This record gives sequence, structure tokens and C-alpha cells, in this order.
Amino acid sequence: MPDTSTFMDTQVAFLYASQTGNAESISYNIYEDAVKRGFSASWHVLDDYEKFKFNELRTVVFVVSTTGDGDPPDNSARFWRVLRKATRSNPTAYSHLRFTILGLGDTNYSNFCNTAQRLDKQLLAAGATAFYPKGLADDATGLEETVEPWIDGLWPALAQVARCSSQDADQATEQLSKLDMNAASQEPESNVQVSQPLLLDFQHMAQLASITGVPRASAPVCAAVYVDEQDVDKSPESDMVSCPPWYKDLLDTKCDDPSLAPFVSTVGSTKQITAPEALKRTLVMDLELSETDAQHVKGRWRAGDAFNIYAPNDTALVAAIIAKLGVKPHDAKRPLRLEQKDAKIELPAHLRRFTTAAASFQDILLWSVDLSSLPRKPLLRALAEYCSETSDRQRLLYLCSKQGLKTFEALRSHMPTILDLLHAFPSCTPPPERLIELLPPLAPRSYSICNAPQVDATKWRIAFNVVEYELEIEDPFSKSEDASSASPALHRVSRRGVCTPWLELLAKSGSKSRILVAKRPNLNAFHLPALADIPERPVIMVGPGTGVAPFIGFLEQRSQELQQANAPFTWLFFGCRNSAHDYLFKPEIQQFVENRALSRLSVCFSRDPDARAQLAAEKYVQDAMLKHADEIADYMLNQNALLFVCGDAKGMGKDVNDALAAIVCLYAAKHPHIIRPLLESLPKSSLPVDDASQLSKAQALQVLMQWSAQKRYVRDLWA
Repeated sequence: MPDTSTFMDTQVAFLYASQTGNAESISYNIYEDAVKRGFSASWHVLDDYEKFKFNELRTVVFVVSTTGDGDPPDNSARFWRVLRKATRSNPTAYSHLRFTILGLGDTNYSNFCNTAQRLDKQLLAAGATAFYPKGLADDATGLEETVEPWIDGLWPALAQVARCSSQDADQATEQLSKLDMNAASQEPESNVQVSQPLLLDFQHMAQLASITGVPRASAPVCAAVYVDEQDVDKSPESDMVSCPPWYKDLLDTKCDDPSLAPFVSTVGSTKQITAPEALKRTLVMDLELSETDAQHVKGRWRAGDAFNIYAPNDTALVAAIIAKLGVKPHDAKRPLRLEQKDAKIELPAHLRRFTTAAASFQDILLWSVDLSSLPRKPLLRALAEYCSETSDRQRLLYLCSKQGLKTFEALRSHMPTILDLLHAFPSCTPPPERLIELLPPLAPRSYSICNAPQVDATKWRIAFNVVEYELEIEDPFSKSEDASSASPALHRVSRRGVCTPWLELLAKSGSKSRILVAKRPNLNAFHLPALADIPERPVIMVGPGTGVAPFIGFLEQRSQELQQANAPFTWLFFGCRNSAHDYLFKPEIQQFVENRALSRLSVCFSRDPDARAQLAAEKYVQDAMLKHADEIADYMLNQNALLFVCGDAKGMGKDVNDALAAIVCLYAAKHPHIIRPLLESLPKSSLPVDDASQLSKAQALQVLMQWSAQKRYVRDLWA
């Protein structure tokens, strides 16, 4: 084994774990840049660890994101099992490995960059060496603030541990030291069909002689070649099949757990469970599981599981992009294959299937690339190369620069689609194959199952809000000369989700549409244990809004179990805006109270003061928990209760976690005798046990972490 402190590797592996495509896209850009700089490199998703022989690698650059409640992305689940097994059995298993990590996270959520932190800790504990400090990028303040300087510093560090064929790797970095900034600011064009105008103020550009910090433009990596019609994956054989044309290939996906393989389900009954006056439309939809298509999940799913739905982009959006690029409708439907322009640079993972199986440009846009993800600077930099007008090119370069940071943030606040960008910079017309390689993959959308197989194992039921909303954007062109005299006008921008409007459309069609789905791994064990396994343990559930969905499944399960056993204590904290408009699953919840599946119910109303006054209810679920702090603490500290939380991670999840920590502190202040044994039970404590006269919030949070590790405090959180 060579000395890792002096060994110069000939190969660098760039590995990623990504839930939404951000980490994948960033990792690919770094890998592509490394090849251009002269490094011999490979690029892989972590779950392909066998393919790229992870245990034999010596130099690795990881880019990993965190999802849910600090969980690793789904496409790294198998890697983590193997990593844990290897490090447990051999404390020096990776003493040959030199690595660095770029973690993506959001400080608005608990367990910031937990995947990167855990990976770093485990590799170091197993003898690996970090050749470059890890970077932890925060989406709350902008990933680029950390990502760009981290990448800049990576190259000299990497050159110390891996051979580079270039004489001077720095030559690969484009330096824009001077750029004539004489383009006048213009007001944006009006709304064009499905595109939304972007209100961006470029007046600051006129004052600049030069800009800095513009990333190097990536080189095109794929070419498109039209093929004979007979070579293409045919569209689904029926109008009722709403799946990618290549969906049958996906049905053959090999999984360690066969129940996770994709399959086709049928859209069944759908109903709206909110009143017309409600702020959001919430639908409940049944997906039928046929004996043939869903045989591999039969008996292998439980209440609390979640599954992915493979949804397409909006067809009108796709048609408008095709028209904007000047592609004729006939050509957009012609089959093509993608080829590597440079044999050294692999295509992005989600496009590799099209090197052997042909598909049309229209279908690739529809099913394979994300047209609505937040734009990143490498995309804008690449688009600048395809502007025929100097003003459009300069503005895109400005958005990528350090001087244009505020305008770049204003752009992202619009949450623009790629069509919005193409209309905002009208002379930008990239080749179709270049556009699809620049866009991140279209990720499937995840939904919780809200029924129990004990009641009906032939369907999965989901509850979802139809995602349609308006953004309020400050109009920079409405500001008066005296900024203190009036507030800027607000410009409203309409946005829609990808999956839920499509599901609603399928439901309204009345046809038995067939869609592609796949059960997700339940990494947190978000399941209600069988009553026989926990006959005396109380269960507390917290789920405002559609977060209540899996608990409907829990209570269906418990209702069935009560036919053979006595009822232990269950308590549901549910929250909605208005008692008359969006009290989700109200009949079902009342039935659970009547049949004793639900022992206690606390409902909160955030925008219904009359209901709060009449029912002595609280505004938010965390308020209700604090109101009953002593009881919750007693259940958790003295009766070994289970506590489940489901819903929004950014707001509710964090607030509930803080409330629970406060509950532990309040109870400890009233019962100081529990503090010493509680601290002694923790793996680590910042307060010496000899000084255990009070419990700090930090220590209370350690208690929660211990409960989480014991699967007593289980959370299913989403963005």
C-alpha cells in the first residue's frame, strides 16, 4: 500500500448522492471541469459502488445532499449499508483513501448537511485522510456562496494528490478581467404564453468597467443524431398509459429490495376534501395495485411508507420551449440518439440511456430533464455562449459575476423556468442537445401512503395539495427617486408544481390512467409497530395539514388491531387553517375517536380565531404541545412513548423540535431528580454530571437525538 501522504494518484473519482438533482448537477460540473484541466476522472452515483469498486479507490471527491430529517438521498442507501458494515468490521478499512466532501444543505432544516457530516466522520474514523477541507453549502443563503470558492480551492489541492496532464491547470480557468459594460437597462418583455416576465434591474452594469468571478464556460459534451423511426422507443400503447415511452425498461430495474422496483398503477377514485373557499385544494386519490403489475409489493408495504410518482413536465411548457428554440414540431418528435463529443467525458447519468435507446427531443424534455429547477450560475454561463445579441450575453455574464450577486438572487426569487430565461434573454438560442445536457434530471415526486394494508391491500391512497401559487416580487422599476416616500410595487408571478396539477388533470379526465410509481425505502422506520409488539406504549402523532396523511393509515391499522386487543393510549396533534374549510379527514378522525383507535385529539386552527375561542384550541401544533408539556414529557420520559412527526421540515418540523426540547427542559426544572440519570444515559453531554442541577437546551436536544436513534422520536419531513 503506497504512503498516502506522498502517493500521486492517476485517477480521481467524483461521487455524488442527490435527491433533487442539485448535488448530481454540481458534481457533474466539477467532474467535467476536472477532465478539461487534465485529470483522469470518473463520475458515479454512490449506489453504483460495486461498479466503480469503491473499496479500491484512493482519491475521491464527494458531493452529497441531505434530505428529509437529515437523511441521505435514496440513491446512496445501499452505499451507506456497505460503508457502515465495512467500518464496523475494520477500523482501518479506508486508510488508503484520500477524500474531500462538498455537502449541500439548508440551515432552515434540522440536521444541517447531516449526510456530509456523517460521511466525513465515518471515513476519518476508518483511517481515511481529508486532502482538502470539506465545504458545507447552505441553500438558505445561496449555495453559490460556498460552492464557488470551494471549487476554486479544490484544484490546487487536487493537484497535490493526483497527476494532471496539463502543464498549468490554472490555464483552464477563464478570467474575465475586463468586459465592456455599456448595455442599457431595459424593462422586461410582457408575458408570453406559459412564460412569466422576469423583473431584473441591470442598471448597475452601466457603472462597471469590468466584472470578476465569472465561472469558466463548460464545453458541450453530447451530440444528437437522428435515427430511423423503427429504432425509437414507441409511445405507450394506450392513451391511458401516462408513462415515459421507455417505461418498460424501468420496470426491469434491479433493486436489492425487490419491493422498490418501479411498476405501473392505475389512477382510481379521486375526491376533493377541502371546501371551495379553502386557500389550497387538497385531493385524496386512490392508486390501484394490480395482481400482475404490483405483485412484488404485495405484503411488503405498511402504513407510513412513501412512494415516488414519475410525473412529466407541463406539455404546454415543453411545446413553448420547442418553439422558442426554433425546432420544427415534426423534428421535435423524430427519434434521436445522444453521443459523447469527448470520449473522456461521460454524459450525465440521466441521459445515458439515450446513447443506446432512441427517443425524441420532445419526450426527453417531457420526462427526463427538470425545466423548473432554480437556475445555477454554470447554466447561465453556458447560455451566454448562445446569445446573438451582445446585451443578452453581457447580462448573463453579469448574473454569474461577483458584482451581479444581488441581481442573481433577484432572478432566483422569481423561481424561473428555463422558458422564462429564454424569453428574458431573447437572442439566446442554444442547440437542443446542449440545453438538455445543461438541465438537471427530473426527479420523481414522493407521497406518503395514507391507508393501511390491513384494511385494503389493493390500493395506495395519497392526499396532496394541488401546488399552484403566486410569488410577490418587488418591481425594481417602480421605485421612486425618494426611496422613503413609497414602497415598491409588487409584481405577482404565477407558479405551478410539476406532479400535483398533472395528477389533478388525470383525475378530471375520468379515464383509468396508468402511471409509473415505485415504493421508497423507509430509512427512518416511520411505521407504527404492531400492537402486539407495543401493547402498553403510548403513541403521540403530530401532523398538521397533509402531514396527517400517514397517521390516517396508522389509525386504520390500529382500528383493525383493536378487534383482538385492548386500546393503548394514542394522541393526535392536527392543525389546519380553518375549521370549516380545510379540516382534512375530519369524518375519519371522528370515527377513530369513536372506535377508540384514537384516545385523544388536539386540533389547532391557524386562521380561525372563532374556532380557537369556541374550542379553546391553539393556533399551531407546537403551541398545543407546549400547552400540554407536562403530559407529553411524562409520556416520553416515564412511559417510553413513541412520538411521530410528519410535515414541512422548514417551518413546522423545526418549531415542533424546538417545542419538544423546551418541554424536556420545563419538565426537568420541575423534577430535577431526573436530570442526573438523564444525562448519564446520553452518549455525550456538554455539562458535567456533577453539575447536573439544570438541563440546558443543548442537552435537551441531545435527548431528542437519543430518542431519534432509539426510533422513539421518528420524523418524516419534506421541503
